[in-house]
Amino acid sequence: MLRLLFVLFACLLLPSTAFAEWTARLSSRAPEYFLAADKSRKLLFQVENRKQPEITRRFACIHGRREGDKQKEGDLRTPEGVYFITHKIERKLDFMEYGPHAFNLNYPNPADRLRGKTGGGIWLHSKGQPIEGLTTRGCMAIDMHEIEDLVPLLIPGTPVIVAEHLEGTPFESVQAEEGGAQKLPAPMPQSSTSVFHQPSGPAEVCPPPGQVAPGESCPPLASPPIVPITDAVLLSPGEKVRCGTLLWMDRRLQQSESLFELYDRKKYPRAGREKFSSLRKRLRTEFTVQKELFLDREGIRLMEGPGYWVSCFIKSYERKGVLHHGLQALYWMSDDKGEFLIIGEVWIPN
Repeated sequence: MLRLLFVLFACLLLPSTAFAEWTARLSSRAPEYFLAADKSRKLLFQVENRKQPEITRRFACIHGRREGDKQKEGDLRTPEGVYFITHKIERKLDFMEYGPHAFNLNYPNPADRLRGKTGGGIWLHSKGQPIEGLTTRGCMAIDMHEIEDLVPLLIPGTPVIVAEHLEGTPFESVQAEEGGAQKLPAPMPQSSTSVFHQPSGPAEVCPPPGQVAPGESCPPLASPPIVPITDAVLLSPGEKVRCGTLLWMDRRLQQSESLFELYDRKKYPRAGREKFSSLRKRLRTEFTVQKELFLDREGIRLMEGPGYWVSCFIKSYERKGVLHHGLQALYWMSDDKGEFLIIGEVWIPN
């Protein structure tokens, strides 16, 4: 009897069921172009965020043969969260299983690793046959003739949100439909180098250091001491992460040791595949070897994942005469005091 009570008590301590479904809602500061998958509807959406997010196209999309969020290697589930295209799979693949194109996602991401999730090789691909009635081993797949339209847009760094349900703008009016892609208003032309910020787009930004624009609530970044993120009690979680990202940029450009205060010392080593001491050594090296560093303050984009946030922006620098350009993504989690700290980083060159 005591053993049974102990087991029941242990179950009550679990934060959620192992394969809980995640419902995603978009941030108003979402990337200007991204993909979003609704597993319950078996749909993949192509979304562009101009003045507000708009669906420009949707595709029938299948996922893993077992329902729920992926937990371990071989469980045949499709992971849920915020991911990025890292590269195209160039090696020869089984055509019937993967079709002509396959693109890798950064699963497991830092939050996944922190939660002990295992596995890898989660792709967005097609099949060499119609997908209706089929499943995958954990990847997402759309029909072969439809992925051809997406190939030019699936550059490294393209965000992909995967959820059991997608709610809110612009998904509230979408009805699940069988069949092929549904064409909507013509998409805005995309740059081959960036899908996160277009100079002509409606960028919503914090003011320059030391200035406060009307309606903005970010703390000033210029004069010390910098206001702690937790002091801005009226900020929403997304605004806290955005301001935290601006603090990260400010301290990174100043090569300040206070940069390390924005990282979670306990969670980062488990989520980032890197000891905290190694993080310090790496960033201090970057201070000296990365020249002409550019961080796109106006292009900060935010996405909320299941229990975490992701901020991403364009970063470029010169090293040994070579220009490097790509996406920098920071994964943030809130501690028990409501302070958002970085648990992991992702750098995707393009």
